[in-house]
Amino acid sequence: MKAFAFTIAAIGICLASSARAAVTPPGQATTGYGSSAGYISPPATARFDGNPFNPGAGDWCWYYQPRTLAEGTRAPVVIFLHGFALMAPDIYDRHIEHLTREGYIVVYPQINKGGLLGILSDFDQNLMLDRAIAATNRCLDRLGSRADRGAMYLYGHSLGGLLASVWRSRPAAPPVRAIVLANPATDAFAGMPSFLVDLLGDALVPIDYVTDAAATTAPVVVLTGDGDTIAPSAQALELRDALTHAASVAVYQARSDAHAGEGLSADHMAPIENDGVLPDFLMQLFGGTARTNALDYRFYWAALDAVISGQTAVAFDMGAWSDGVPVKTVGPR
Repeated sequence: MKAFAFTIAAIGICLASSARAAVTPPGQATTGYGSSAGYISPPATARFDGNPFNPGAGDWCWYYQPRTLAEGTRAPVVIFLHGFALMAPDIYDRHIEHLTREGYIVVYPQINKGGLLGILSDFDQNLMLDRAIAATNRCLDRLGSRADRGAMYLYGHSLGGLLASVWRSRPAAPPVRAIVLANPATDAFAGMPSFLVDLLGDALVPIDYVTDAAATTAPVVVLTGDGDTIAPSAQALELRDALTHAASVAVYQARSDAHAGEGLSADHMAPIENDGVLPDFLMQLFGGTARTNALDYRFYWAALDAVISGQTAVAFDMGAWSDGVPVKTVGPR
């Protein structure tokens, strides 16, 4: 009996030591950009504009109005452009929640038509951009004076990043103060599973970003990751070179860090936090997995926060692992 008790105690000690030894990445900071320091409101609930009987039409727009607005009776607006086929806003739910808790309004227009049949009939990126702009304008009209139209910011991931880079090439596009592009994909087939590439063939009509990005005059911050195989940093640099009239362009690359556990993967899906309605295997085809971690808090969220505060260059604080080892730093490109 004594030997049995000793064995049980030894196992308990080993398990406790193992738990203490587990190394974790840094969480959300309590100060600075991307932190919880600026929270003034509970999370906002999504409302939407669009035909509820035809969600696949590609003309929906979700909008989030915080209970407490950053400017009292109105608030700055973040226009949030999703990646290819990532229509559901809950895929980015933690980032949207962060923004609304800071008192900012978020407008989330649908870029692609919904469902597989919708995607297979939706070939023209120019039409995608026009639909997103029209849906955004309808949501802004719904928000009325609560939306500070003089303080609007554009954030786009993947395909949304590409469309954000040429936003002002369309006369109907509402003006924005600054733009953040998260892993922008200049390749028209970026993020598409191979079976879709085969099905579409030559039918897809890409945006002429080399020409249209010249219409952008606002400051631009471009974010990329060293583990992104869908939109590698070379595409971000191509886009930077096309932004010939932007007030400024800064390009930053996050670095994957495998120091412990699952690590931090600076892949194409690093800016998302939730699989939403998409199965995990499909997310893998799109270039990554859905996790909320230090890359969200300290890279993507921090960059947009900094831009909203008026910064055109960002100093990133990536923090340290729980054993004191610094997370790999962000580098300019």
